[in-house]
Amino acid sequence: MSKKIIILSRISTSPQDIHSQTNDLIRESERLGFDKDHQIIIESVESAIKLSEEERLGIQKMKYYIETDNNIDSVICWEPSRLARRQDVLYSIREYLFTHHIQLYILNPPVQLLTNDRKRYDPNANTVFSLFATLAENEMMIKKERFQRAKKEMKERGQKFGGSVIFGYVKDKDKKCVPHPLHSKIIVDLFNHYVTTDSSLYDTYLYASGEWPDIFPVGEYKKSQRRISHLFEKEIYVTGNWCYPALITKEVWDKAQKKKSNAKCTARYKCKRELLCRGKIYCEHCGRMMTGSGGNTKAYICPTDKLHSMQINWDVADWIMWEETSTVVNINSSFEVTGKINETQKEIDIKTTLKKQYEDKIQSLKQQSEKLLDVFINNRIDEELFNKKLDEINENIKICTESINKLDVEISSYQTMIEDTKKNWNVRSINVDKIEDFPTRQEFVRKYINKMKIRRGEEPRTMWITFEFAMPVITVRSKYLYVYKNQANSCVYRINEDGTKDLIFNNDKRAKRNKKTGRFEKVDDVDD
Repeated sequence: MSKKIIILSRISTSPQDIHSQTNDLIRESERLGFDKDHQIIIESVESAIKLSEEERLGIQKMKYYIETDNNIDSVICWEPSRLARRQDVLYSIREYLFTHHIQLYILNPPVQLLTNDRKRYDPNANTVFSLFATLAENEMMIKKERFQRAKKEMKERGQKFGGSVIFGYVKDKDKKCVPHPLHSKIIVDLFNHYVTTDSSLYDTYLYASGEWPDIFPVGEYKKSQRRISHLFEKEIYVTGNWCYPALITKEVWDKAQKKKSNAKCTARYKCKRELLCRGKIYCEHCGRMMTGSGGNTKAYICPTDKLHSMQINWDVADWIMWEETSTVVNINSSFEVTGKINETQKEIDIKTTLKKQYEDKIQSLKQQSEKLLDVFINNRIDEELFNKKLDEINENIKICTESINKLDVEISSYQTMIEDTKKNWNVRSINVDKIEDFPTRQEFVRKYINKMKIRRGEEPRTMWITFEFAMPVITVRSKYLYVYKNQANSCVYRINEDGTKDLIFNNDKRAKRNKKTGRFEKVDDVDD
C-alpha cells in the first residue's frame, strides 16, 4: 500500500494568502516522495489562539483521516504556529501524532519530529519544536496585551476603536463619537413622531421617506422599515456610554418601547407547507435566496429565475438537506463522544498510576516493618520505641489502603461513565437517522446548515448541490449531483472527496413517494 501525507495549511484571517503556503508544502511533499495522488490537503481559516483543540476544524479533520485511513504516514505544515499557538494544544497534537506513529515535518524551521523508526522523538527536533511553541504563544500574548492596553487607553480618553459608528453619531478629529449634525436630529424627530402621534412603524417609514428620501428610499420599503425598527431597539440612544452620548430622554424611550411591544403585526400570507430548506437554500449563480412556490410548481425557485431558470423540487431538496444534516450530526456526535471517552480514560490512567504508587508505598512500609522487627529481636531498640515506630508504619499502611479503596471506587465510576457514554451514543445515532417529525429536523438543520447552494450542471438537466455550514463541524466534504428528466424520473448521487459516486436516491420508473407523508424515501441497495 502506498503511504499518504496530510498537508495542513492554516491562516487566521481571510485576507491572508493560504494558497502560497499550500503550494510550498506540496513542493516539499513531492521532494519527500509523496506525489499528488498521495497528498491530502486540509486548508482552514481559523484562529489558533482563541479556539481549543476540539474546536479547530482543521485539526479534527486531520485526526479523522488518521483514524480512518491506515495509509496516512506523515503530516506536514509550514511552522509550529500553523498547528496551534497555544502550548497545551501543540503538545497535545505532538503526543497524538507520536501515539499513532505519524511523522511530523515542519518547513520553517526544518524539523522532522520523530526518529526514522517512529519509536521516540528526535532530541534536537523536539528541542526546536518546544522552543518555537513557546515563542508562538508568547508572540500572541504580547500582541493581545498590547491591544488590550491600547484599547483601555482609548476608552479612558472616550475614543471609538474599531467597528462602524452607530447611526446618529459621527467621529470627530479626536476619534470621539459626537452627535451627527443631521442624523442625531432625525433620531430625535422619529422617536417624537412615533410617540406623539398614532403612527405605526409603517406610517413612521412613510413620514421618514417623505422627509429624508435619500436616507430612507421610497422604493426600498422593507429595508427602510426594518431599519427604522432597529433604530427603535438601540438602547444606546437613551443610556449613552463612555463613547456615545445620549440623544433622547428616558421618558420618550419608555413610551416608544411600550407602543412598539403592544403593536400587532400579522403576516399577510402563511405557507401551510412545512419546507425544511426554507431560508437556507440559495442560487449559486446570483447568490439570492430561493423561495418556495406552490400551485403546480411545488419547487424552490430563484427570484431571478428568468435569467438562468433555476428551480428544484420541494421534496428532492428537503430530502438532500436532511441526508447531509443527519450525516454531519452523526459524525460530529461521534467525535464529541470520542473526546469525552478519551478525557475519561485519561482520568482512569491518572487514578491507576496513583493507585500503583500507593501499592508500592504499602510494600515499602511492610519491608520497613520486617526490618524493625528484626532490629527489635536483636535487642537493638527497646520495646517502647519499637511499638511507637510500628504504630506509625501501621497507620501509614491504613491511610494508603483507604486511598486505594477510594481510587478503586473512582476508577469503577469512570469505567461506568465510558460504558454509559457508548450506549447513549449508539441510541442517539440510531435516533437521529429515524427522526421524522418536522420541528426536530428543522432544529438540526438550523443548528448545522448555513446555506444549501444550487448550481446548474454542465450537462443538460443536472444540478450540483453543495453546503455551507453554520458552525465548525467535522465532515467529509461532499457534493450532490441531481439528475432529472421529470418529477417521476430522477436520481441523486453523492460525489465523495476521492471522486467516487454513490447513488443515494432513485425515483426512476418506480413510485418512491410515501403516500401518507408525501415525501420521497431513500432507496437501499441500488446499483449504479
